Amino acid sequence: MIIENPAALQFIINEQIYLSKNDVGNLTQQAPVAAVAEEPVPVVAAEVTPEPVIAEAPVAITPVPVIETPVLNFNYLGKNAKGFLIICHYPGLDSMDEKHLTALTSTLQRKELSLDDVAIVNLAQHASATVRQIHSFFKPSRLLILGQQGILPGWETFVFNQLLEKNEFKALYTHSFTDMMGDRDKTKAFWEQMKQL
Repeated sequence: MIIENPAALQFIINEQIYLSKNDVGNLTQQAPVAAVAEEPVPVVAAEVTPEPVIAEAPVAITPVPVIETPVLNFNYLGKNAKGFLIICHYPGLDSMDEKHLTALTSTLQRKELSLDDVAIVNLAQHASATVRQIHSFFKPSRLLILGQQGILPGWETFVFNQLLEKNEFKALYTHSFTDMMGDRDKTKAFWEQMKQL
């Protein structure tokens, strides 16, 4: 690219250009492609003058470390075919208690869903998991949190037993099956919200 007016460089190149002391006297000559400056000297494009500005020491740039969220491999039940994530908390078990799983499966069938449509995560097995890790791994469009122990930082704003709908995402924080089993009022309140989830 040929620039006729050196003042136009400030609009095209908005970064610092470094020249070595050898290049300062030979500004009209084209530098070889593989040329590496021995001692970089910053020249700001906006300061184009008949005589180049030479700094005494190069400016040190400290790279900013990139903090990445570690990816977790979650152990879960189901195939997550429909983006329906169910969070429970059962210490000492891989997934859910068998009786509770049977009750949940029955509830899902009433909504014309199967275990293949959902992912059931026992949070007791993933104590260090964060909301961001869970959402990036499962990418849920629906979330069911069973019991207070399933609440992570970021989910504490959910209103108990009240469906949350936001940007095509639905979430329900409700009783655990341990609390609901044998309690008709809690089961009925759960089902009323679950129908909409």
